Amino acid sequence: MAFMDGSVVNVALPTLQASFRATSSHILWVVQAYSLLGSALLLFCGALGDRFGRTRMYLLGVAVFALASIGCAASLNLTELILARAIQGFGAALLIPQALAILSDTYPEGERAGAIGAWSAWTSVSIALGPIVGGWLIQVSSWRAIFLLNIPLTVWIMWLAPKLRRATVARSAAAPAPLDYRGAALNILGFAAIVFALSFVPQLGWKDPRIGFSLFAGLVLLTVFVLSERSSKNPLVPLSLFRSSAFSGANVLTFLAYGALGGAFYIVPYFLIGARHLLPSSAGAAFLPMIAIMFAFSGRVGTIAAKVGEVKFMVAGSALTAGGFALLGLVSKETRYAYGFLPGVLVLGVGITLTVAPLTSFLMSSVAASRRGVASAVNNSVSRLGGLISVSIVAVAVSHTFNHEFGRQMQSSGLPVEMQRILVHSKGLMLAIPIPQQFGSSPALRAEELVERSFVTAYRHVMFGCAFTTLVGTLVILTTLRKSKIALGVAEIECRL
Repeated sequence: MAFMDGSVVNVALPTLQASFRATSSHILWVVQAYSLLGSALLLFCGALGDRFGRTRMYLLGVAVFALASIGCAASLNLTELILARAIQGFGAALLIPQALAILSDTYPEGERAGAIGAWSAWTSVSIALGPIVGGWLIQVSSWRAIFLLNIPLTVWIMWLAPKLRRATVARSAAAPAPLDYRGAALNILGFAAIVFALSFVPQLGWKDPRIGFSLFAGLVLLTVFVLSERSSKNPLVPLSLFRSSAFSGANVLTFLAYGALGGAFYIVPYFLIGARHLLPSSAGAAFLPMIAIMFAFSGRVGTIAAKVGEVKFMVAGSALTAGGFALLGLVSKETRYAYGFLPGVLVLGVGITLTVAPLTSFLMSSVAASRRGVASAVNNSVSRLGGLISVSIVAVAVSHTFNHEFGRQMQSSGLPVEMQRILVHSKGLMLAIPIPQQFGSSPALRAEELVERSFVTAYRHVMFGCAFTTLVGTLVILTTLRKSKIALGVAEIECRL
């Protein structure tokens, strides 16, 4: 539920934008409110599970998530929907770290890697399934159905709850360590300020003082957060974990790869529905080949990678993922699915399949056994933060590229001056720009063509950006692994001496 709801709403964004007549920067908060709360609170909620019981916090998270889903479905305006999505994010932050911790505590050492690998693979499958499920539900019902889907799933989870093997953690006689409330507050406020600035740049512009102040305040708060964690006796994020170059490199790859995926999954539904005129269900089904590859091979890849070596799979997988993004950009002008979308989706599916499970397994093995629970929470938080920040950056990039390209093409369009004025005034709506019909059918068709062409240009630039970002992650992991191998070699020599 938690991972699917991060992407299921993406395919509904064009519908929501039309229903609420909202700008792209406003409708973006339907995505960002969920991601922001889910990312910023993830580590703190993981600490709550350690202190008050993982099963208890897990079931509380499921209940909060279900109630917020009902609130989303019952929303009468955009403000109510955004607020309900934020509460959904809080529920997701409660249940996600507890789920992975319960798996780690329940499975014995020999089976734990397989369980964590399967969990990691299915997170990607769930994210990719989101647009398919969302598109079908919108097609047969309405956008409200994508949130009501969580209710029968919640009933099923609660029915299974008594059978859930409770995770037990050895507790000392001493009082439990206090929670890092200061670190949690600094973390939440810092990221909220930065995401606010990035989200409203298309609407307010870079010169607006609110944008500059928010960015500055966010960076200051996050800097103070890091300093606070260094001096805290019970830090929310133990910075000592990042002394391992392998752990740091794996998290950088996670941040960049999941950031690229988050940005791509945000813009693709707009492209398929608005520029290629697919129905929401068809737009979701466009990802089926990728889902099939991940479903069929994720488990096998995890097993083989453990024997052959995760690093080879990580490097090959991230490189192929970058190639998939680049291919989607190169053939973006092709209107036929088999030539303009399918090749990139197939390459992307192979790349993700080769990357996700080996990456999680490698990261878990890069830290001491006593720190694996914290390490998994950090990595999960990093992946969600990557998607959160990426969506903000992609929204800004799409808006700026579309506006520039639309203005450039409008100058040589030959459309009536009054029609140009109306179109330029509504350019913030992008693909949802209402095309004036009073100037005749031919100018209207020409205007629709200009809007779609401008958006395809923005889409192509985003895909190339996602490819570059993922490729940088590949180079980072290669560099850090070389350093970690040198460090391991030195340690081995010292042990022998």
